[in-house]
Amino acid sequence: MSIIRSTALLLLITITACTGFNVSQGPTLRLKEVHPFGALRVAFSPAGDRLASGGLQGDIKIWHIPDGENLLVMKGDNAPVSGLAWLDEDHLVSADTHGRLRILGSTTGDSAIEFHTEPVTAMALLPWPARLVVGHATGKLHIYSLPDFAVLAEHELPEAILAIAVEPQQQWIAVATDERRVQLLDARLAPLRKLQTPPGKTFALRFAPDGGQLAGGGWFNVFLWSLAGGALEVRDSGHFGAIAALDYSPDGRQLVSIGRITNATVEVTDVATGQLDRRLSPQPLCGWDVRFSPDGHYIASSSEDGSVLLYDITTDYRPTWYHE
Repeated sequence: MSIIRSTALLLLITITACTGFNVSQGPTLRLKEVHPFGALRVAFSPAGDRLASGGLQGDIKIWHIPDGENLLVMKGDNAPVSGLAWLDEDHLVSADTHGRLRILGSTTGDSAIEFHTEPVTAMALLPWPARLVVGHATGKLHIYSLPDFAVLAEHELPEAILAIAVEPQQQWIAVATDERRVQLLDARLAPLRKLQTPPGKTFALRFAPDGGQLAGGGWFNVFLWSLAGGALEVRDSGHFGAIAALDYSPDGRQLVSIGRITNATVEVTDVATGQLDRRLSPQPLCGWDVRFSPDGHYIASSSEDGSVLLYDITTDYRPTWYHE
């Protein structure tokens, strides 16, 4: 390849980073730049009528779904939100990269209980009873009881924790680390088994609703582990970089994923076949998070530009060309 062609290709990649050229479905609601410098996390309430979002500066906001009315603003302390989940309809749990864990009132914004630990890289909520699973860059894992944040279990892995997922029926915890390790632990953080090593790092994890499968997001690929037989399937995706987040639909038939680098498209694929069901128009900048609503009606995504998008996936899929 000539120097001129190489330079042109590099320029094209640079200009189109985190954008797309494929057919897509546009959002039904676009909350533009609602978190300065980046919207990092999104989480639907259990009833699905509210959406919480967390930003790079630690701010957390709650929106009414589907009209996007802003219901609450909780200011942060300049620590990026690294975990966000609904404890119940009245309370949220958050974590940040300074190590602050909080239980927040979803109508008042009051920080009911606050606890400080080392910087948090990943967080997941284990229900029945409510416990918080937290991972750190040091490789440490903690389980805290809620709402008092008492330490119930500790475990340490030899490398940084990148992602955590929980399976409520079996009380399993899946953990991915910086050295490509993916393994299952029980609700007391005792190791159960190591899963087949994927070909690259796993940046996001999610259990299927029936507990039979674990999905992971890597570079370009989606990883699917069968938890019955342990086999790993590596699937190509339409993402031209890291897959920052993914989620199963409530019925377990679809998987949604969002790209982080080069392409911020949101893809909805068929879990059984891997075929693309619909492609959702991308975030203006690199993607951070994506989630199905509890009833499977909506998908919410967030982006480095600070925006949050909401897609109604019950509508007919009539794609349009985009280049944002």
